[in-house]
Amino acid sequence: MKTVKKILKGLGIILLTIVLVFAGFLGYMTMKDYRPAPLENVELICAGTDSIKTGAYAISLEDTLSFYTWNIGYGGLGAEQDFFFDGGKMVRPSKELNQKYMNEIMANIQSMDSVDFMLFQEVDKSSKRSYFQDQVKAIIEACPRYCSGYATNYKSQFVPQPVSNPYGRCFGGILTLSRINYPAKASRFALAPDASWPTGLFMLKRCYMEFRYPLSNGKELVVINQHLSAYDDGTVKQRQLDTLKMKLLSEYEKGNYVIVGGDWNTYPPGYTSNLREKGKDGIVEKSMDANYPAAGWKYVYDGSIGSNRKLYEPYIKGKTDEVVIDYFLLSPNVYSISVQTVDLGFENSDHQPVYMKVTFNPPLIRPLKEKAQELR
Repeated sequence: MKTVKKILKGLGIILLTIVLVFAGFLGYMTMKDYRPAPLENVELICAGTDSIKTGAYAISLEDTLSFYTWNIGYGGLGAEQDFFFDGGKMVRPSKELNQKYMNEIMANIQSMDSVDFMLFQEVDKSSKRSYFQDQVKAIIEACPRYCSGYATNYKSQFVPQPVSNPYGRCFGGILTLSRINYPAKASRFALAPDASWPTGLFMLKRCYMEFRYPLSNGKELVVINQHLSAYDDGTVKQRQLDTLKMKLLSEYEKGNYVIVGGDWNTYPPGYTSNLREKGKDGIVEKSMDANYPAAGWKYVYDGSIGSNRKLYEPYIKGKTDEVVIDYFLLSPNVYSISVQTVDLGFENSDHQPVYMKVTFNPPLIRPLKEKAQELR
């Protein structure tokens, strides 16, 4: 009997220790939890002349502007990778492969140095998954002609999954670069986070970032970079879209011009996927409402090629599922001239860049391909 009591006492001590350690871990993570304000100013790093301070407007209504949006997957989701959170097994690539991915991503970014606005998602500052590279600094230094702003959307001290090889520290976000120096204002707006406490301690704190520019007619151009939730049943994403909707309608009611780009983690309206492996990654397959945020707004995307590939397996062209979830949304007073997904074969990211040109005046001739893809 004494032996049994000793065993039970020992088990009780072990169990109590485990509970205390776990409670201490949650307490530490809660204390260190990233809690961004609903609205924060974004620090700008710019080279060149500050056109706002001289009193001149930055953009004319006669200008044609080019845009490039790309989720670079923190240089960790190239063609050789699958991902444990999407039905695969891998946590991160080797350090050598990670560096290869980033080198080629950087080469592509530098080759696009004539683009007016570049919107990037999943850019790391200090994460285990990307070997603690400061990718933000590297991209900014590689693009000295650009004005840049960065907004954090992922800052967790330690992600414990998977238990055998934890994801570890994550610090990343979204990055906007503009050749038009010094926006009048740059801001980070909070969106609904991916999850509530305690799961939310290890998940993203979503946001969108805006750059504002004065136009020649006294109104403003508002350029928004966003990255919406992926792993939810659609409830969280809808809350994010509702918040964004209020912003978009408010800006348009003021007579401003709005361009939104990024990773929507949702199909554009009118797009139909042909998935071979449905539900394997746990991502709910949904499409945007054609009248979001209101009638007259335009979705601009290239439906001829996938902008994102699934991560339940390393990429095999013609076999691995591809979908379109990266695109642009334009207010009714902005008009697209062209749009193209840049086919990089998913070599260095699970996303491909999307390139677009816009004007503020209705083009006389609209490309037939774009007419079919730009839903009003």
